[in-house]
Order: sequence, then structure tokens, then C-alpha cells
Amino acid sequence: MDTNRIEALVESLRTGDGWMLYEIDSDKYFVNPLMEAFGDDVDEILVYLNEMDVDDLDEIEGIFEDIYGKFMTEEVWEALEKLEEKIDRESTRMKEFRKRESERKAGALAE
Repeated sequence: MDTNRIEALVESLRTGDGWMLYEIDSDKYFVNPLMEAFGDDVDEILVYLNEMDVDDLDEIEGIFEDIYGKFMTEEVWEALEKLEEKIDRESTRMKEFRKRESERKAGALAE
């Protein structure tokens, strides 16, 4: 596993250039290089993902399908589901979404 490459790819999504390349061809500029950087040890990949910052994990959640597609076991499926639940519970994006929804509902009830 090349953790430096993984971190660089995740960070690139936060820059204009990285995001632009992702939009042009996500497989070529992000998915394939990230899968290559993860390597072939599924246990190591899952441990790494579980220890990632939840907002970074949220950035790369779309690659979960590729990870499952590579290993295709029930254990991998369940581990990825738990990571998705973690993102839904803890990521800044989802917390902000829930806050906006609560405010919207509260505003609708007040009317």
C-alpha cells in the first residue's frame, strides 16, 4: 500500500486542478491510481479506510464499489457498509445536510 500516493490523490480532489481532472476522467485520474495505490491486501485496505479521517473517507466513498468489485466477499461488503454508515453519521457534509434539513422542516412547520 502506498499511503503517500493515497493521501496525495485525496488531497488533489480538494484542489481545482485535481477536481477538474476527476471531472474529465475519474477512472484515469483518480479511481485507477487510487486502486493501484491501495494494493492487493484487502485487510490492509479496510484497516486503512477505517482509520481515515471521515471527511477524507467521504471524498473517496465512490471508490467503495471498485473495492468490492475487486474482492467480492461478504466481509468486504459488510465492512464497506459500516464505513458508509460512519460517513453518514460523522462527516461534516452529512452533518451540514441534516442541519439544513432540520432548519427547513422547522421553517415549514412555523409557516
